[in-house]
Amino acid sequence: MGVLEVSIFAAGFSMAIGSLMTGLGQGLTAGKAVEGISRQPEAAGKIQGAMILALAFIESIAIYVLAIAIIILFANPFTAPAMSVEKAKAEVEVLKLELEKNKLEKELSAVKINESAKTEKEKTKK
Repeated sequence: MGVLEVSIFAAGFSMAIGSLMTGLGQGLTAGKAVEGISRQPEAAGKIQGAMILALAFIESIAIYVLAIAIIILFANPFTAPAMSVEKAKAEVEVLKLELEKNKLEKELSAVKINESAKTEKEKTKK
């Protein structure tokens, strides 16, 4: 598995866990706030204000996870060296193929020269 595949997996996994945990945290926060309001209805305003502030902090965690996942996917500093290595390997393969092609062309030209020399010898014998 290459760096790019691991990055895609890490971004997806972090989003899944981050969304799951922030959803769970928001649900627990809202549930406890409703419990507190049902026990002390006169403190509903204070409880509601604290709940909204807590929900904003919890939601900010999900936004941070999203930002990090986007960075991992689109601005990953680790994929550039991996891409360079893959590109270098591809260039080495191309160079090997070109060397093999040159060898085969030389052998072909040598065979053609030998054939032309044979045909000339045959013509001179006649």
